[in-house]
Amino acid sequence: MNYKIGIAIAIIFVIIAGVMVYIFVGPASVGQPTYHTMANGFMKPIKINASISGLTPAHSGSGAGKLYVQAYKQVEALSNNRNALKDLTANANPDASPEIHAIVKLIEQAAPATMSRKYLFFAKGIRLPKASDTLADRLNAIGQMTGAYAASCISDKKQKEAINALTGLLVFGHRLWQRGLFVDVRTCGLADIQSAAAGLRMLYKSGPTKNQYEYAAATKLLGAVNAASTQWYGKMKIVDVLNPQSGDMANIVRYDQDISWRIEALLELGIARWNTSYAPRAHAIAVFLKHYTADSNHWISASAKVAYSMTADTMNQLAAN
Repeated sequence: MNYKIGIAIAIIFVIIAGVMVYIFVGPASVGQPTYHTMANGFMKPIKINASISGLTPAHSGSGAGKLYVQAYKQVEALSNNRNALKDLTANANPDASPEIHAIVKLIEQAAPATMSRKYLFFAKGIRLPKASDTLADRLNAIGQMTGAYAASCISDKKQKEAINALTGLLVFGHRLWQRGLFVDVRTCGLADIQSAAAGLRMLYKSGPTKNQYEYAAATKLLGAVNAASTQWYGKMKIVDVLNPQSGDMANIVRYDQDISWRIEALLELGIARWNTSYAPRAHAIAVFLKHYTADSNHWISASAKVAYSMTADTMNQLAAN
């Protein structure tokens, strides 16, 4: 009987020893999430809790997506580098520039048109998370041009033209926000909604374009987009960083309800893999990314493939950017 007890104790000891060995020398995990991503509501989609419908024109046709891509391509043709883009948006009187005028008119034409495509793309495929992104710069430029054009119209006492431009910018920004797949594209949309709402609020407050109903709608929208911006940029401070916390990124990939942040977190994990000096952690991240390369969602799997294929040379390229 005693020998049976001895055998049982020995088996328990072996099991405990095995668990301890696994904990201390076994495979490392990608890391534990911090309180940031464990906070209540963190994984829920960030929403603008106000409608733009009271400030937009009635629908009259379709093809908005095509017009937006056309506007983007015109900006691309005018700005083959970042310096050229800065020169393009520094024009104090965009109404005097035929190129800028044409781009703004495309944004205005798209406002009453419908758009059927699920996502609004301006570049093909998943891009690396660069510190300065040309696509985002160009989308920002479209917003800056349209806002500057509206300001020029106001200076020239052309309030109606200013409203048309700001309405076009509002709808464009809202579509980037709703139908942009990537975080940087949606961030541009958020900024455009904010700028357009502020401009329309000012125009509808007083003067020849005074309108109490639309002023109230613009005021409500501006408050809602400011609140959404606070949440959005707060999340960016956790996700879009130089030294991402791998446990938080993995947590977002697993549980976030917004595909934009899941894509961003996968790419950040690609960076975290090469930032860590702890080889088992790097291996665990690689295994995690490899798993998601087979995800049923095309964009998640494509993002995981880009992140998994990052190398030390990729990190050097991103650092030099």
